[in-house]
Amino acid sequence: MKRTTLKPLSTFKNVGRGIAALVAGGMFVAMPITASAQDFPNKPIKIVVGFPPGGGSDLMARSVGDKLSVALNQPVIVENKPGAGSSIAASYVAQSKPDGYTILFGQAANLGIAPALRSGLNYDPIKSFAPITRLVSAPLVIVGPATLQAKTLKELIAMAAAKPGALSYGSPGAGTAGHLAGEMFGSEAKIKIVHVPYKGQSAAITDMIGGRIEMYFSTLAVIKPHVEGGKIRAFAVTSGQRSPAFPNVPTVAEAGVPGFEIENWYGLVAPAGTPPAIISRLNTEVVKILKDPKLVEELSKEGGNIKTDTPEQFAKFLEVDVPRWKKIVKDANLQTN
Repeated sequence: MKRTTLKPLSTFKNVGRGIAALVAGGMFVAMPITASAQDFPNKPIKIVVGFPPGGGSDLMARSVGDKLSVALNQPVIVENKPGAGSSIAASYVAQSKPDGYTILFGQAANLGIAPALRSGLNYDPIKSFAPITRLVSAPLVIVGPATLQAKTLKELIAMAAAKPGALSYGSPGAGTAGHLAGEMFGSEAKIKIVHVPYKGQSAAITDMIGGRIEMYFSTLAVIKPHVEGGKIRAFAVTSGQRSPAFPNVPTVAEAGVPGFEIENWYGLVAPAGTPPAIISRLNTEVVKILKDPKLVEELSKEGGNIKTDTPEQFAKFLEVDVPRWKKIVKDANLQTN
């Protein structure tokens, strides 16, 4: 029988020390990653908005940011990076460090419309970001001057059908939600209407009141005082359900274009690769904020509907919504660049 020679105990001690060193080394590598999630946040957080200060996106981001700052006990700063349909802001965040300290105020403009219209973007609306949660969905409202002969959406469609290309609609600019909503409306209502882009909403509203354009696809908050003042007529809202801001105004589907539905939406996303624990923490705190009755009431009056998601639900929403904007652009035969 072959005799087995036992190795000295000191040998096993050396091996044990080696294994312990390897384990300790592995723990040393892993600890900063774990700690970064556990300690989050330990410095100011930045929410990047793709529009100038004072607009709806900026005000909403600041409102959420102020409450998030209290919840996380860290400053939350809003940084405005306007331009290129808010895609400049999205590009900046997509290339930022994925540590939860730089967040994009995402919306249909930079995650849906800009990728559909611009071919040279250096970010992918789905792959480049880690969804946190949606905040609000907001329908548009189709309005016209109170002096317009048409009193209902069906009458407006009939007027446009009788004179193809004679009626025009305004938007805050080419490539905005209002622009694409108008293109989608014309396509589904089977009418030819001419798009007139403006540099912002105020000029378009002034021209509409003056009768220089017949239609405008507006955000509810901006147009509501004019409708209540009797200068502008609201024909229909573009959401699937009626808006609390205009309870007596039908949806486009109810008013004559079955199946029509288009909404602007807003949410928060982080750079892809942000640790799931940090995404979960941000989601939890923001969802709590959006349950504040005062905030819900405030946003409802402005025409917004709270839309909180889990990160997974928001990701699934984007997988459906992003291709939808591309379809609108393709069906309308809009020029991309």
